[in-house]
Amino acid sequence: MFIQSRVNSFGSDVIAGYSAAVKLNTFAITSFGTLGNAMSSYTAQNTGAGKLFRIPQGLKAAVVMLIIVALPFFAAYFIFPNAMMKIFVNSGESGIIEVGRMFLRIASPFYFIAATKLTVDGILRGAGLMKEFMASTFADLLLRVVLAYALSYMLGSEVGIWLSWPIGWTIAAVLSCAFYAVFYKKRLKKSKVDLNKNI
Repeated sequence: MFIQSRVNSFGSDVIAGYSAAVKLNTFAITSFGTLGNAMSSYTAQNTGAGKLFRIPQGLKAAVVMLIIVALPFFAAYFIFPNAMMKIFVNSGESGIIEVGRMFLRIASPFYFIAATKLTVDGILRGAGLMKEFMASTFADLLLRVVLAYALSYMLGSEVGIWLSWPIGWTIAAVLSCAFYAVFYKKRLKKSKVDLNKNI
C-alpha cells in the first residue's frame, strides 16, 4: 500500500506500467513460492522422521529446480520485456510499456535470489523456525518500503522504487540463508549427524 502510494505520485503512465509489470512479476514469484511450499513439507516430514541429514540434500535438489524455473522467467522478462508488457498493455501505449520494461529489466535478474529466499524460507517453516522466517519476511517488506521512498527521492524518479525490490530480496535472502546455516545446523549437530558427510 505504501509503495503503491509512492508509485501513484509519478503519474498515470507509471501507475499503469507498474500495475502491468507487477502482474507479470507476481506470476514469477508465485511459481517460486510453490517450490518453497514443497520444501516446507519435505523438511517437516524429514524432521519428524528424525532424518535431518536429508534436508541439505533436498536443498541442493531444490536449487537446481529453482534455476530451471527461474531461467525462463528471467529470459522472457529481461530479453523480451516489451512483448511481455503487451499482454496487458496496448502496443501504442509506449510510455506505459517503457515503465514496465524498466521494472522487469531491474527485477528479473534477481529472480534467482528471490527463488532461493523463498526456498530457504520453506525450510525454515518446515523446521519450525517461525521467528526466523518472520524476521526475514518482514525485513524484506520493510526494506522495500523504506528503500522505495528513499531511493525514489534520491534519484528523482520511479526507478528508485524498482531498485527497492532486488535490494530487499537480496538482503532478506542473506538473512534466510544465515538463519538456516546457524539454527538448522545446530539441530543437525544436536542429533549427532555428521553434517560434513551429508552436505
